[in-house]
Amino acid sequence: RVTTTTTIPGPTPKLFCWSHLQLDSYEEALIKFQLARRSSIFACNGYAVISTKKVVIGNIDGADVYTWYNPAKTSTMGKYGMNGQKTDSFLNTGTFLEAWGSLMDSGVIWAYDFVVKVDPDAVFFPDRLRQHVKGHVGASVYFPNCGKYGSGAKLYGSLEVFSVPALKAYQGRVHDCENLPWQGWGEDYYMQHCMDMIGVQSVPDFNQVGDHRCVAAPCTDWTKVAFHDFKVPADWEACFNQAIGPQTTTPPTTKPPPPPPSTP
Repeated sequence: RVTTTTTIPGPTPKLFCWSHLQLDSYEEALIKFQLARRSSIFACNGYAVISTKKVVIGNIDGADVYTWYNPAKTSTMGKYGMNGQKTDSFLNTGTFLEAWGSLMDSGVIWAYDFVVKVDPDAVFFPDRLRQHVKGHVGASVYFPNCGKYGSGAKLYGSLEVFSVPALKAYQGRVHDCENLPWQGWGEDYYMQHCMDMIGVQSVPDFNQVGDHRCVAAPCTDWTKVAFHDFKVPADWEACFNQAIGPQTTTPPTTKPPPPPPSTP
């Protein structure tokens, strides 16, 4: 298995952020827009976009940026309570099992402090997330982000944050987690059950995401790390601009990170 001792430039804690891109969907325009303006996952210390084909999603400093190729079946929509299904969202666990496996096997993520899975239609601010997680560097933790239900904190998949020690624990027991009855589950439900089963500490953060599927928040809520969901680039940009306010609309002067390897 590949390992790395690379020193990661940029602010701390070090974030590796990634999205899964469903090709030939609205997600393509969103990902390309975010890359062009170096926002969302492309403002993290490192990043990757995973899809079922290797495609160009943009260009940084004259170099094309490619998706990581990850073959997987098309996800279907679940219906809670039918045939043991635990979600009304896409039954996407198989797709994301492959994606997490690619990330871990690449060795790229181990040099960072946290790994963040971000839905393409989430308006995400890595600088805000650093303030939420900085006290947990080196700990084996994950961050459930929905407190809507009396049954306890839930992990909602628009933004999933795991420490690298947590993912190392997952890598060591991935076969135990894959033996869970995940076929009727969404990926976020699977990851939470897996993390709990292998003893990773749950650190609820209900100020992490404004998500209408849990508790919505206006884009002006500066306490939130992300807002979900905005499926049209113009709507995504409008939320982004509301969130940063007029005083910070000047383009950043710091140079964006270089593109990651095109294949893990």
